Amino acid sequence: MENLLQYSNYGSVPGFYAVPVPDTAQTGYSPIYRNAAVDTIKTALDYGNFHNMWDVFQHGLKKNPDAPCIGKRAVNPDGTRGAYSFMTYKQVETFALLIGSALSQLLIEPQISEDPTVKDARMVGLFVPNCLEWLILEQACNAYAYTLVPIYNTLGHESIHTILLNSRISVLLCTPDTVKIMFTVLEQGTEGVELKTIILIESEKVPDEFAENKYGFKFILWKDLEEMGRNAQLPVSPAEPDHLALISYTSGTSGVPKGVMITQANITNLIVVTCEEHVKRSFPENPFERHISYLPMAHLFEKNFVNAVYYSGGCIGLYSGDITKLLDDVQELKPTFFLGVPRLFQRIHDRIMADVQRRGIIKRTLFNIALNHKINNLEENHSYSSLFWDRVVFNKIKKLLGGEVRWMFVGSASMNPEIIKRLRAIFGVPLLWGYSLTECCAGTTAQNFYDTDPTECGGPIPNQVYRVRSLPDMEYDAEAPNPRGELLIRGNSVMKGYYRNPKATSETIVDGWLHTGDVVEIQPSGAIRIIDRVKNVFKLAQGEYVSPELVESIISLSPLVAQSFVYGDSHQVAPVAIVIPDEDVIKRWKGENGMESMSFKDVCRTPELRKAILEDITRLFDENRLRGFEKVKAIYVDHELFAVENDLLTVTAKLRRHKVRERYAEQIKELYAELAAASKA
Repeated sequence: MENLLQYSNYGSVPGFYAVPVPDTAQTGYSPIYRNAAVDTIKTALDYGNFHNMWDVFQHGLKKNPDAPCIGKRAVNPDGTRGAYSFMTYKQVETFALLIGSALSQLLIEPQISEDPTVKDARMVGLFVPNCLEWLILEQACNAYAYTLVPIYNTLGHESIHTILLNSRISVLLCTPDTVKIMFTVLEQGTEGVELKTIILIESEKVPDEFAENKYGFKFILWKDLEEMGRNAQLPVSPAEPDHLALISYTSGTSGVPKGVMITQANITNLIVVTCEEHVKRSFPENPFERHISYLPMAHLFEKNFVNAVYYSGGCIGLYSGDITKLLDDVQELKPTFFLGVPRLFQRIHDRIMADVQRRGIIKRTLFNIALNHKINNLEENHSYSSLFWDRVVFNKIKKLLGGEVRWMFVGSASMNPEIIKRLRAIFGVPLLWGYSLTECCAGTTAQNFYDTDPTECGGPIPNQVYRVRSLPDMEYDAEAPNPRGELLIRGNSVMKGYYRNPKATSETIVDGWLHTGDVVEIQPSGAIRIIDRVKNVFKLAQGEYVSPELVESIISLSPLVAQSFVYGDSHQVAPVAIVIPDEDVIKRWKGENGMESMSFKDVCRTPELRKAILEDITRLFDENRLRGFEKVKAIYVDHELFAVENDLLTVTAKLRRHKVRERYAEQIKELYAELAAASKA
């Protein structure tokens, strides 16, 4: 590893990540940027006979059929968890072929594709947490050309109902808990729902309340499904490249989920090209040796890393299902890399720092000296290790993640650069991040393993290219020396479109380019730095999307409020708001609260009015059934209306969000400081 550290400063070298393709600049657009290490967009077929995800799994199996593949912890007689026990690659293949053969007996009708470039799909739904059955069913679908449709709890009941109608799945893998959720969802109505069969896991028998359900569902136990396959095993018949591997439903910003169509070619190209190009150039040994799987498999981010482990012949340890005991699973498995979302990494950081604060002054001082030394050494010499300080201070802390982690990756949202620096120094390994969207198979850019810049998200994976387009209204110029504008992506991992939603597809993919809605600045190295959003949508620290206009529309229902601006920092877990009260209503409110003599400006500064407004809009959030992460938790009350004259409104009375954000930057910072202080109280 050390011999690569000399290259870590290349992240700031012109053309290190990506280079402009000659003669591709157009008015209003930057040139097209491709990965600097390749001459053209790469495909999986450039590296072997990889047509689908079954080929990816077989690549790992052929390395060693008897190698550990998927494991989970045994349950001891006293209820505690024991060591991990693994199925081999060959055993996983055997069970996948049994399950895939059994699926054919369920008579799953293909759904007719409305896109002539996508094959008709036989859908199989999953509504389960990360588990052995999920991973085996996925390989069964790859081996016999079925399409996965993951469902997850946080979508909400209405969205789950929409997915049932849109996908028309007839078979669904469930646990007893998710069956009960499904019954509740179907109280909204069953017209158009084609669900007929539920495959039940985590149960030795079908409960009577399920067997006698009013919806007429047939229940099959997982163990019985295995037996069905054993009695009628079929030859393998893998999916074609243009077959849908899965339909991944996004949470949506308007409450209506959209089904992202990901083909076998989409995900196969991403996995193979990333492993063969980006990873092999960055790391001298297998970086995917042991993986702890706890992030939802329903999301492509986790799914991609699981499949990279298969491709590399590594093993996957499933977490035990209790996120509060995740670190216990991690310490038992000892993963060689660790994935997380910003919120989890922040909790790990906060736990470490809180533990330090409980120590005596000598240990606290020693820790701070060691931390500052390693951060400085990383920035100046690009070295993650310090023989002395690691031995004296940090090796014990590294055991928090098992002690064998070689690198970490943060996904879902951007992360506070200062926390990235500290965690890199503490664990002595790269903590990387990249840019991705479900629509581009959750993988577009990634940092080099030894790039120490915590503010950029690397360059393009070699199977994709990007450019930016100018946004004159937001004063972003794609033709500037450092191009700034909306990020557009093209490549063989870009989705086919939204399932049964051609209108949304045509709005998002224009002339082959995926319009991301994210505003980036292309650095001299070719890396991108996220700086804004085109669409009025933001992502919070745990990856949830919030539509500020939706929240603002509910705030506007309060008679106390004239205008509002809702903002969410991607490092935070809740939105905050700038609120301008209705002056006429406040005149009456002043009289009712003994503040008649105060000016409108002065009363806007009172904690009493701030509390009254926050309580009223919180009531409205509840009445309008906003989800918890959508609810504003703190507000700043100002007296001056947003107007054309103060540059906060356009001439068509639209909010100039970037201008409002700039004007109230300090107040927004203070609101988040208040929330942080309150959470620690």
